[in-house]
Order: sequence, then structure tokens, then C-alpha cells
Amino acid sequence: MSSPQYDVVLYGATGFTGGLTAQYLATHPQQPRVAFAGRNRSKLEKVRQGLTKVSKERMESIGLIEASASDKASLTRMAQSAKVVMNLVGPYSQLGGKDVAQAAVEAGAGYVDLTGETGYYAELVEQLHGPAQKNHSILLPSVGFDSMPFDLGAYLAVQEVKKVAGPKAQVELALCGYNIKHTVSGGTIATIVGGRDHPEELGYTRPYWFSPVQGAHGQTVAQARYLPQFNKWGSFSFFTPHNTRVVNRSWGLLEESGDPRHYGRSFEYQEALVTANRIMASAQTKVFLGLTWLLVHVGLVGNMMRKMVPQGTGGSMEEQLKGFADIRTLATAKDTNTKGLSVIQVKGDPGYLKTACMISEVALAVALDYDKLTPMAKQGGVLTPATIGGEIIAERLVKYSDFSIKGLDVSNAKDVSKAVEQAKSIATSS
Repeated sequence: MSSPQYDVVLYGATGFTGGLTAQYLATHPQQPRVAFAGRNRSKLEKVRQGLTKVSKERMESIGLIEASASDKASLTRMAQSAKVVMNLVGPYSQLGGKDVAQAAVEAGAGYVDLTGETGYYAELVEQLHGPAQKNHSILLPSVGFDSMPFDLGAYLAVQEVKKVAGPKAQVELALCGYNIKHTVSGGTIATIVGGRDHPEELGYTRPYWFSPVQGAHGQTVAQARYLPQFNKWGSFSFFTPHNTRVVNRSWGLLEESGDPRHYGRSFEYQEALVTANRIMASAQTKVFLGLTWLLVHVGLVGNMMRKMVPQGTGGSMEEQLKGFADIRTLATAKDTNTKGLSVIQVKGDPGYLKTACMISEVALAVALDYDKLTPMAKQGGVLTPATIGGEIIAERLVKYSDFSIKGLDVSNAKDVSKAVEQAKSIATSS
């Protein structure tokens, strides 16, 4: 059987995030074999011609593929040409995401996307996990800011505990705090608004929706959570329900398989968005919950949001360069004394500019580093960044995307936030 023509095919290259991703792939130091795919060849050609800092030879090496979810034969041809299909055409439940994923499975190709749609993710798990395993196809939904850094952060924090306490250590809690600055695109608005038809997606219920193993913890909204890694308080956010389900899928897959990297039978994941103080955290939680209620119950609100930020639009590059993310996950072992911390930091808008980096590096890990991936990855299925090889992805993000990723033993730290700052100063001086 011949090798696919392309390492990565980018389906949806003409969208807002698609354009950012096209530029990233075209200028990647590894020079992967790339094609842009979509319904309109002339628009694809404009994307290719609009690439910057790309040689004529490199530009001409990038293929163009006409493909549409309304034409399944075209999806088949696209998937057969790729080691990995990158699907950036969302909302996925409305625009044929499952058909694209299914085409990848049938071709034995990998598949990655940026979905934050819980119902769509669950559908992939229920309908394509088994077929993907039969064809050894790796499906990785939600590998942008939803929810890759949260899944990766929890995994790395747990492994820090295991470095100290041994491979059999049981982690009770992974508490993620994050401080971010980002812009909003029309695609994100469309995804959030689409959740009004499926209230469970936006609600903070069913934390084990994606997991093959049901955990012991229910899920309740805390008005405010204290985050020792920041020495600040944090709130609930729109990201929380979906992130929790993705992290718990990693936990469940590792638990079910008896993988030595497993987190622990009584593991629980919690997260909060950093705020100025406890009062602000509580107020912000009420705002998020209020917006969720309005989206579900008042259709006019969603329609207004769509008009304010149309699909296919997003923040200017100047705005995106001002963005950042600081994601710190604190894992506490069952003995309550052993604690590991992962710190993921990046400059640039995490939702768009850096999401293009995240999805690309996950896709390239599958396409170019397949031999380094875990046995679970090679078995195939609907998997997560943590389960296919968290260390490999972290290494790629640091090497190619200007991410800072650190793991710390904070078992004896009286002030975890100071331990982070001390680690930063040591790294700067070394």
C-alpha cells in the first residue's frame, strides 16, 4: 500500500482560524507535505497566494483539494490523500464534522479538530471509537484551546506526582487555574449559540460523558475556587464543562486500560478562571451562568451575538499578539502531601493564533512522530493528547511554537505561587 500524498490536509483553510493554521503549516521548520482543502478552489488559491515568508517552491508544493461535506466521495478522496485530516470547519454538528471524521476512519487516516461541542464529541466517541480502533485510526477532537492545554496540563501534573511518589501513586485532585487574554471569533460565537439546542452541553453536569469509566464525583458549580498556584480566586467559565469531560476521558481511557500513566481511581478534575479576588470570582461565575441561561432560553440573545461577530471573522493580528495564556494545574496525591504542578505559558491569543499552533503540532505528532506515540495511540480510537503521548506534544509545542511548559515538585512548597515565580527566575538566569 502506497503512502499518502500529504502528511496533513487542512480542511477549512479559508476560515479565520484556517488561515492562521495554513500560514503556520506552510512555514513550519519541518516542511511537512501539506494540502489545503475546501469547497471553493479559487478561495483556496487565494489562501495559498496570501502566504507570507514562503518560498515559491514551498508555495507550489502545497496542494489544493476540492472537498465538501455535501459530497462524501470528495471527503473520501481527501482522506485517502492524507496521513492526518485537520478539520477546521465548524460548528461541527451543523457542517458535517462526523462525515469528515468517518472518511478519515475509513481511509485509516488520523483526524483532528477544534470542537468545543460536547454533543458532537460524544457522537464521535459513541459511533466511531470502535471503527477507528479496527482501522488503527487516531481521532483527536478538541485539540485547540478547547481543550488541549487543559488535558495536557492535568496529565503532566499527574506525572510530576508519579516522579516523586512512584508509578503506583494515586492522584485525588487536579486543580487547574488559568489566566488568559484572548479575542472572540464568529466561529466561537456560532458554537456557543449552537449549544442552546442542547442545554446539557453548556450545563455543568455529566462530567464523565466521554469517559469509558464512570467516576465517583458529581459536578457542582463553585461560585469561587481558591487557586494556590496563583494565590488568587477563580470562577466558572464557558470552557469548564467541556474541558472537564475531555480530561475525564483521558482519565477513563488510562484507568480502563491499566496504563501505568493512570491518574488514580478516585481522581477528580476541577478548574477555574483567575480573577482579581473572591468577590469578583463569584460575580463572574454568576455572569457566565446568566449568559448560559439566556442562550438556552432566549433565542434573540444568540441571534444578536451572531450579528455582532459574524462567522469567519475574528480579532486583528495586533489584538492577537497582545493575548496570552498562563495555565497552571496542581495535582495532589491521595496522601495529600505529594503535589505536582504543571505550568503552560504562551504569548499570543490562545484561542486563535496559538490554537493554530496547538492543532498543527498535535496533527504533526501523529503524522511525523507516529513511532514515538503510545501503544494506545497505535491501537487507534477516539483519543486525547494525554493518551497518545503528552510528553511528545509538549516537546513539540516548546520546540516549534514558543510555548513554555514546566513540571515542578511542589510537595514542600508553603506558597505554590512563589514556587512558580522562583522557577521562572531560575529559567531566565540559566
